[in-house]
Amino acid sequence: MNITITGNLGSGKTSVCKELAKAGFQVVSAGDIFRDIAAEKGMTVIELNEAAKTDRSIDDMLDGRSMQLGKQMDQTVFDSRLAWHFVPQSFKVFLLVDVQEAARRVFAGNSRGAEHYENMEEARAGLEARAGLEKDRFRDLYGLDYYNAGNYDLVIESSAASPQQIAKEIAWNFEQYQKEPFSTKVLLNLQRLYPGGQAMELDPGRFEACYEKERGQGQPICALTTVAVTIKNGYNFIMEGYAEAAAAIAAGKVFAVAANIEAFPGQGAVDGPSEAVIHAFEQAGHFKYQDHPVQQPKKAGYMVDFSTCFKKGQ
Repeated sequence: MNITITGNLGSGKTSVCKELAKAGFQVVSAGDIFRDIAAEKGMTVIELNEAAKTDRSIDDMLDGRSMQLGKQMDQTVFDSRLAWHFVPQSFKVFLLVDVQEAARRVFAGNSRGAEHYENMEEARAGLEARAGLEKDRFRDLYGLDYYNAGNYDLVIESSAASPQQIAKEIAWNFEQYQKEPFSTKVLLNLQRLYPGGQAMELDPGRFEACYEKERGQGQPICALTTVAVTIKNGYNFIMEGYAEAAAAIAAGKVFAVAANIEAFPGQGAVDGPSEAVIHAFEQAGHFKYQDHPVQQPKKAGYMVDFSTCFKKGQ
């Protein structure tokens, strides 16, 4: 079985694929295939890119080559926007990042095209516009909903994780999936989860018990306890399980499996955390939030639809 990997713009999939290559996987990118086709046609990559704007057969050739390689190769990582579609018998991975973090990376120069933006806000708007155009293009050409998380076997957030950590978690889940396939699994960064609901003070006794449990068991970088998340104004709020989440962060865990993700309906507000609650959570976990829901009530969130990933009652 192969791995196909795609994700949000600015999610860092190229860096993650480099780490998977270091771990022993062969990596085939869309760029590699495109360069091969250009060489076969006696064209430069720039010339082939120009031709592809008006010649649909070039896209068809690229897609067909991906399908062919997917059947021929095994234990290979395909780094391509649509490899998950053209290599259907694969472990399909989507790298998730919130737009705020993607804009930071792009504006900081960690992504191609950063020089096109004058500030981070412009970068954010540009990423959202590109994503919208891309979604429309894939729908019109292939009838696909690219940003439907249910298309993928593993959705893993890169907003607060290193490429090495993400690659390690992908490889572990790939191994598990080959033993026993599972439905869409969503892994969120623990440091992007905020206490919501009626969160008050952390229970010290419960925190210590959870901390010892997290240190002694489970995967190296994934928390033992799943989380149910409500998304409001771009922030991920957990309605319960604060001690478990903070303990997992303190124990060095990076990800938590989402048991459910819902968008907060209506015009009201989730009961958000106070400054004191946020500070206590940060102190317990020995970390600092990148974004602050009290200081910045609204931010750009994910551009992904999770509605098909979770069944009601589970």
